[in-house]
Amino acid sequence: MSPLIVLQPARPTPAGGRHRDGFVLVSALLAVVLIGALAVGVLFATTEATRAGRTSAIREGALLASESALVMFISGPGSELPTSLGPAGTISHRIDEGDWQLIVYITRLDSAMYWIVAEAQGRLSNSGAGKRVGVVVRATARDDHSITIDPISEFAWSELF
Repeated sequence: MSPLIVLQPARPTPAGGRHRDGFVLVSALLAVVLIGALAVGVLFATTEATRAGRTSAIREGALLASESALVMFISGPGSELPTSLGPAGTISHRIDEGDWQLIVYITRLDSAMYWIVAEAQGRLSNSGAGKRVGVVVRATARDDHSITIDPISEFAWSELF
């Protein structure tokens, strides 16, 4: 009896003489990993941009609130500058205004000049974003014993950090 010989058809070899079994599977897995990494990167960038935009909006709101507190204090009918305060003495007033915690500091510089600083912090935000705005004012007494508070220059407001 002669041995049984089974012949299998020969595989065609690609150009270069190497077999490429599994190349498509590896390429597909690599593509899935890259797409997943891109998706994670996009989500991270979107989250960071949202946080930065929210903090910027809170800072702008704090700037407006602190400027409003200064204007309310300077032009308010019940606001008086402390005449009994000595030079370099400072007092503070707390103002409750909506979502902002406002504090106005008044420092007497000399007999007629005061440095007024308003600070605004958001009550609801955990970002710690707040602003301070200061102005130097001159207090002048009128004949009817009322006091006028005027900024000393055209560009009196200054944003403090």
